Amino acid sequence: MKQMNENELNTVTAGTKIPYIVQKGDTLGDLAKKFRCTVEDICKWNNIENPNDILVNQVLKIYF
Repeated sequence: MKQMNENELNTVTAGTKIPYIVQKGDTLGDLAKKFRCTVEDICKWNNIENPNDILVNQVLKIYF
């Protein structure tokens, strides 16, 4: 699964769901900024109870 770069992310239309593979050093706070959403959104979309409990190579669903 290929990660989307910044240019590709800028072309995603509303209502689109993309997968994101967690990389070493990622935090939900950083991902929320990158994808212009909130940590709470990412937790809700992925049934994450503890925002500090994400794993490298975990696939997250991100909605635009």
